[in-house]
Amino acid sequence: MDQFSVDTVVIGAGPYALSLGYRLGQLGVERRVFGVPMQVWRDMPRGMFLKSFGFATSIPTLQGDHTLPEYCRARGLEELEPIAIDTFVQYGMSFQQRLVPDVEPVRVANVRRQSGGFEVTVETGERLRARRVVVATGLSYFEVIPDMFAGLPAGIVSHTAHHQDFAPFAGLDVTVVGAGQSALQAAALLNESGANVRLIARGQVLWNTRAPLDRPWMDRLRNPNTVVGAGRENWILEHAPRLIHHLPADFRVRFTRAHLGPMGAWWLRDRVEGQFPIYERSRIVEVKHERNKVRLRVSIADGNEHRIETDHVIAGTGYDIDVERIAFLDRSLSREIRRIVRAPMLSRHFQSSVPGLYFIGPSAAFSFGPLARFVAGAPFATATVARHVVRQNVRHIRQRVPHRPSASPEPSVSL
Repeated sequence: MDQFSVDTVVIGAGPYALSLGYRLGQLGVERRVFGVPMQVWRDMPRGMFLKSFGFATSIPTLQGDHTLPEYCRARGLEELEPIAIDTFVQYGMSFQQRLVPDVEPVRVANVRRQSGGFEVTVETGERLRARRVVVATGLSYFEVIPDMFAGLPAGIVSHTAHHQDFAPFAGLDVTVVGAGQSALQAAALLNESGANVRLIARGQVLWNTRAPLDRPWMDRLRNPNTVVGAGRENWILEHAPRLIHHLPADFRVRFTRAHLGPMGAWWLRDRVEGQFPIYERSRIVEVKHERNKVRLRVSIADGNEHRIETDHVIAGTGYDIDVERIAFLDRSLSREIRRIVRAPMLSRHFQSSVPGLYFIGPSAAFSFGPLARFVAGAPFATATVARHVVRQNVRHIRQRVPHRPSASPEPSVSL
């Protein structure tokens, strides 16, 4: 390992990190994985369900085993949709305990460059030197609360990602902002927990339809089913995931932002429509905080305005990938990372402009398209990074060892 104490550090312990940690271990790469297993998923509100299909939400292995549907079938649980997020958490924990048991449940405090590699400091105070670092922290650090709410006290405005339980809102007036799955599920759970809830959406609230498993062959040809839903664009994303990386960056950004946008799952619709007020195509034009209440002035599509007084605002307004918000990256390191908008600009190997520093998961979406936002993007991402790590190590060994003629064949690496 030369001057390095470990070859690769993986930061995170969600689906992408667990898959990569498993793959690297199987390929003989010395690595350490830091993070609380499935933490982001464990922190999601109780009672939520996955929007994705079960077959599209498995943590990938080399053999394609240990899948989420297998886990569900063995326990008599729904294996297609909807699957409770708690079930997915338990599946992920089981995967980690069986296949990546050496995950270290501590957080990384700082990563900085040092002598051709990286110095990684964990919250225990331990410092280690790594040849490379892979950031696989999912959506942590990237929650977006609209600027219009910036002046409100923390206790009166929050993001959907900040809640595990909506029971404390029983009897309170709550306004949810957003039109995606997280906003719609939060509003439904608030309503079912006894809150007086309403939802404000900038556009129209859209719903997907239940995907029939058996369709006429012509329909399946026109709109093939994929891990992210039916459609030819989705088929290309799944089966040619590297293709979008070779397209112009401005196209990638526009496509990633627009494709697979905010939409509710079909099975959630009955828990939302007719259950509480929904203001579609609406715009919040004024926000005031008075006497521990939030007063909103809302302009709707027909030109009318509504004045709303509410106890709490919950933003289901998504996430914004921004390198500067990744707290453990040393400022001197983050300044070296080239960007697409605010996200890291990545090579075809998921490597940033800083050699040895990789990003996988949602952070890679502007480089590899919307598939990177989903667990379904993990097979391509983790296999690509694992192959590149092994090849870089083989190249490094060859550079260090003087060439000597030999009848023996060079060792090969099976990937």
